[in-house]
Amino acid sequence: MNLTKIQLSEDELQLVQNAQLLLTKNTIIEKVYALFGELASELQQSSIYTTNNLPEELLTIGPKISRGEKYKGLPYVMLDYPRSFGKEDIFAVRTFFWWGNFFSVTLHLKGKYQQLFIPHLYKQTALLAANNFQLCITGDEWEHDLSEENYISLSNNSDTVSEIDLSGKPFYKLTSRVELHQWNDMNERLLGLQRVIGNAIAG
Repeated sequence: MNLTKIQLSEDELQLVQNAQLLLTKNTIIEKVYALFGELASELQQSSIYTTNNLPEELLTIGPKISRGEKYKGLPYVMLDYPRSFGKEDIFAVRTFFWWGNFFSVTLHLKGKYQQLFIPHLYKQTALLAANNFQLCITGDEWEHDLSEENYISLSNNSDTVSEIDLSGKPFYKLTSRVELHQWNDMNERLLGLQRVIGNAIAG
């Protein structure tokens, strides 16, 4: 056995002896859960989506909060609401927390929902651009890393958006991020992005 592969560096030795580090991490994740629970409740009680002519099936499925430890090696928590995930048809608004990176709110459309809402979204390009939404340009519809390779910022020029979307992509994703240092008013910021999406899909 090559012992050098299992020996710890000085930094690793410091971390493995620091129990408080993981306890603090667990507390933070619990607070994200609480934040998303509050957000889900507010969304259900508000008119953000109910007044925007969404198909009824999108509002009969309750919110879902889930978590994981290794999205590209880092912990994450996500809230899906409204949500409908089918093999061919998807409508989902996903609020995402990614450790060390950001919060984001993403509209994910596929199949019949993509066809239904794309015309409305084209009309609202200026609104979406003003709120820093980005368009997914990768072929992976489950990509949440907002790097330049995966997402492109919207401009007020709707021709740019149309050119990308009409290239035959089988799904459509728009997302906007909120920085982690804005944590203390995160609920308000995330709810604001949800309102933008609600207004945009209403056309």
